[in-house]
Amino acid sequence: MLAIHKIFWNEAISKVRPIRQNEPQATMEGLDQVKSYVKAYEWGGPTTTLMMYHLKELSKLIKPGDTVCDLACGPGSLLLELASIYPDTKFIGVDLSPIMLNYLKTEADRLQLKNVSVLCEDISVLPSFIGKQVDLVISTSALHHLPDEATLRNVFKRLKTLIKNDGGFYFFDFGLLKSQKSQEICVAEVAKLAPPITVQDYQVSLQAAFPISTVFQIASEEISRPFMASSSALFDFFYFIQTPPRTTPSHNAKAHMKSRRKYMTLSMKTELTFLQVLRKRKTVNHKTQNNSANSQIGSIPIQSLD
Repeated sequence: MLAIHKIFWNEAISKVRPIRQNEPQATMEGLDQVKSYVKAYEWGGPTTTLMMYHLKELSKLIKPGDTVCDLACGPGSLLLELASIYPDTKFIGVDLSPIMLNYLKTEADRLQLKNVSVLCEDISVLPSFIGKQVDLVISTSALHHLPDEATLRNVFKRLKTLIKNDGGFYFFDFGLLKSQKSQEICVAEVAKLAPPITVQDYQVSLQAAFPISTVFQIASEEISRPFMASSSALFDFFYFIQTPPRTTPSHNAKAHMKSRRKYMTLSMKTELTFLQVLRKRKTVNHKTQNNSANSQIGSIPIQSLD
């Protein structure tokens, strides 16, 4: 389990945030790299806590009959999990890595999931969706792969025409930590369960993360519908940007999550509780503008996050 107190101390004494460093390679092209990434997302692995949390949150956003677009889906570990829970929902995985999308499609066929398709496109443009809309857009641990703030802005701006009026979105990623020691603590924790290639990728990804205040600022300027932006308390470790719940968790979703809990150790269950508590303690509702009469929700200045 992460040594939260050590990260908090290192972040508190670090006064200057480092400059974000782009990943040397935005997409995974090697088969060994892809297999290592998938291994890290197996139940019982280092991402189990996050996977469980995402399932819980998305069970309140996904409806039967929806079309869900997963931006920068990679090999689709979360997408495949969701597709098995919601057989009447269409899932589209979008990524720039052909080898990752090929893995996703192969796995979907092996699992006989007929509700999964893939699309190799830039998530900031999505030309195949021009004139088309989806019900839900999701993206988890992926925005840090983007090359710059301008591309991040385009991703949020694209939501205006991509999502239906009654649709929603769910974004999760980690923020740029101040301390090198904090990053080392995070990497060491992942190294306990993940293959070496994935550990190296994670280290690079931490350095490529956007500052959370920057992400929230751009989102507030470009997203034209009500949303909630929340980050971790104590230090800028992770953030969520999402619309309010659209439904209640189905019986099938609840049963699936219950079956997956058997893969969670006591440490993972404790991490899940920490994740919930840390998020709840620092939540901001942004006021946005759109054409609907009830399009405004209370706001707190972005500056209060820093």
